[in-house]
Amino acid sequence: MESSEMMVAREKLGCCISSKGVYFTIFAKQAYAMVLEIYQSAHQMTPIMKHIVKRTPGSDYFKVCLPNVTVGMYYVWRIMHQDYSYSPAIMDPYAKGVLYFQGEWRNLVMGHQYYKSSKPQIPWKETIIYELHVGHFTKIDESIPEEERGTFKGLIRKIPYLKDLGVTTLEMLPIFKWYAQTVKNRSPYTGELLEDVWGYNTLAFFAIDERYSVKKTSEASLLEFKEFVETAHQVGLEVILDVVYNHSGEGGDGGVMVHFKYLAPDIYYKYSEHGNYLNCSGTGNTLNTNHPLVKNLIKDSLTYWASEIGVDGFRFDLASILGQDERGRWLKESLLNEIASDPILSKVKLITEGWDAKGSYDVGRMPAPFCEWSDYFRDTIRKFVKGDQGIVPSVSDCMMGKEIYFTDSSKGSDQTIHFIAAHDGFTMWDMVSYNQKHNEANGEGNRDGHNANYSYNWGVEGDTEDKGILQSRCRAMRNLLSLLLLSKGTPMLLMGDEFARTQNGNNNAFCQDNELVWVDWKKATQNTSLLSFTKILIGLRKSLDYFKNEEEYTISWHGVHYKQPDWSYYSRSIACFIEGKESLFFIANNYYEPLIFELPPLEGKWHCLVNTAYLDELREETVQEESYEVKAYSVCLFKHVPANHESAEIIK
Repeated sequence: MESSEMMVAREKLGCCISSKGVYFTIFAKQAYAMVLEIYQSAHQMTPIMKHIVKRTPGSDYFKVCLPNVTVGMYYVWRIMHQDYSYSPAIMDPYAKGVLYFQGEWRNLVMGHQYYKSSKPQIPWKETIIYELHVGHFTKIDESIPEEERGTFKGLIRKIPYLKDLGVTTLEMLPIFKWYAQTVKNRSPYTGELLEDVWGYNTLAFFAIDERYSVKKTSEASLLEFKEFVETAHQVGLEVILDVVYNHSGEGGDGGVMVHFKYLAPDIYYKYSEHGNYLNCSGTGNTLNTNHPLVKNLIKDSLTYWASEIGVDGFRFDLASILGQDERGRWLKESLLNEIASDPILSKVKLITEGWDAKGSYDVGRMPAPFCEWSDYFRDTIRKFVKGDQGIVPSVSDCMMGKEIYFTDSSKGSDQTIHFIAAHDGFTMWDMVSYNQKHNEANGEGNRDGHNANYSYNWGVEGDTEDKGILQSRCRAMRNLLSLLLLSKGTPMLLMGDEFARTQNGNNNAFCQDNELVWVDWKKATQNTSLLSFTKILIGLRKSLDYFKNEEEYTISWHGVHYKQPDWSYYSRSIACFIEGKESLFFIANNYYEPLIFELPPLEGKWHCLVNTAYLDELREETVQEESYEVKAYSVCLFKHVPANHESAEIIK
């Protein structure tokens, strides 16, 4: 095995076009020989060429160059055993396009890809992420031609909306070819077998799933995705891919066999001491990310998407696994460090989910330049807006982006990804509408999904026409959005939260592909006040110097009395004075009664830019008094107007 490990870095795997012809190279540890079949087109029944490929001496690689193969053809690999029997068709792990035809995997011959437009390269200080699911985002958008709904082309049509909203970076749930038939549950309503719709069971790490293209082919899916990336770049929007390199869609014992299980399962996967698949991912298997072959596969995949297709970064699902040894223990030097020091990959946006399914929690351990999801921020802000006590000190840490202790001291608040809602969990509206999860549609008796949601329904579970409750929910939504977008750290919004998207209390909708999860764009016209408020908050964040030059500002904490913060267990309010080129005063009152806060004694006056107590309009106001009454359950932001200025700069 030592010889094949040494050759990993020297062999270019997959299908590579050269002046001599097309090189086909695959790694197969136990094969006696490999059989390569070439098909003229995707659905041709009989191959036009068939070659028996022998092992490269001293290694586990099989390589051949064929001069008469052209782009657009398809190829099939099969293992030949010593008795000259063949395995079923095998998906090439490096294939840049795949097709499942009559029970067999076919791989597309594809040339090099090059992106045309320059990348926006938005600094982290200016980044605002918007997480979305390609299929669900436009599935029932009546402004889009029906054939384009739920596709990259449909997403292109929403770029003006996203640009107007003010976000800078689109983070897309997995789009690589995945295995959807991993779910064993059936819908309790229809009896149909449910499928993985989120895409977190990747099969092809270089190919896009054709379900997101108008023309359902490998070629079209890549071309339409490239068109989307180019269009986004032309208007200054970045594209980040949510990627899954901790496991594959082959599953564990009894799972499907597609590639790794045929080629070298003991190299590609981790095993327990009892010889079973190690299951750190909760999906049946765990990729052996410490082996050079697997490391190169992952780095080659990332480099392909960044260098040839032009994507701007990656969010790594269950990234803890990429930093662990064969037994799930944290490594000081791992694949994560190799990615972080790679001359190409270190220059794109890198985001981690710092935990795994077996209980490891490694938030704060990721090497620079990795940014890290902060579940601490998510839970703290939810608890505060819900009305929990004893967390005001934690809220202040979250507002400063200092709730994570980074072992790498070079990292700062910008490396903290702040979110309150993500694909996994309640939407923000459901967070203020449900006390409990409602996952009955998932077919597991409501046992799946998180139980600790830190949500509050304000009096009624789910839908209601009670105006008082609806007003309370809208105010809570504004508070959540304000605390997210006016805190240090890099904020992330979940699709549709800007206009109160709901999943009817389902907090684990990975197996739903229906009206429950499709974005209802009618709500954007029904909840114009909330949508407008979100745009204003984003515009305000972009305009304030504080978020661009954090190091030039001093921060002090206060309570209802100036210079007297209340850090006690029973406190439910906090005030923050931000002094520098601009002076800002932020107040969060989550007490059940109005509180009068003393304002910092500066010459001039204060201008109230945000007051979440007002639900129908922004209602900016100038304050000349020395104190201000902040309504119950509301957030305010003030900007100081010096005495020699007639008015503040108003954010429209």
